[in-house]
Amino acid sequence: MIEQIKYFTAGIFIGLSELLPGISGATVALMFGVYEKLLDFLRKFKNLNLIFPLLFGMILSVFIFSSLINFLYESYTNIFNIFIALLMIGYGTFLVINTYLNENIDKGKNFYINLFLAIIVGLHLTSFHLHGNQTPNLFLLGLFGFIACSFLLFPGISGSAFLLSVGVYPLIIGSISDLNFDVLLPFGIGMLVALGLMPRLINKAYKKYGKSILVFFGGLIFSAGINNIL
Repeated sequence: MIEQIKYFTAGIFIGLSELLPGISGATVALMFGVYEKLLDFLRKFKNLNLIFPLLFGMILSVFIFSSLINFLYESYTNIFNIFIALLMIGYGTFLVINTYLNENIDKGKNFYINLFLAIIVGLHLTSFHLHGNQTPNLFLLGLFGFIACSFLLFPGISGSAFLLSVGVYPLIIGSISDLNFDVLLPFGIGMLVALGLMPRLINKAYKKYGKSILVFFGGLIFSAGINNIL
């Protein structure tokens, strides 16, 4: 019973972290010691007695806190955007510096090329940014769900930061709060596809290229935060 409570509590915090751009749900899962069990479940459908309270906590957290976040966004849009941007800039900076200080990473020119490319990509994400009341088509919603969920599974990377970078974060948060299934259904299908296809690939990529990927996404999150202020 104690383990189930631990996993339920972890689910609450993972769900909340996934709603806040710049905070990685997978990193929170690592902090609670549930990340490996979650991947095992997604790969082999093991540990259902622990994963069920985890998933229940995540779903409950997402629906409860999305209403609060949507209210704050609609009521204090400018202040909220600045807060989220600063959160992303701070987290991106932390991710790059923390990874750089790790003695196992190559600190040669590849590190700086990787970081430079990430910042360039992040600064140009506005090219894909959705503005105003523009709603992406079903394919894009599914694609955004797929990418966001893939990021959820990778420690150190924030799926909601990606959603904010391409301009659909308010739409997704508002749709969860208002139960807008026209948006949630294709987005959710994309997430389910990612859950079925990505765990093994992400596990291998994390073990082989984890540090380089963290540097890239650290730079991406940092520059996306800058974009959110501009």
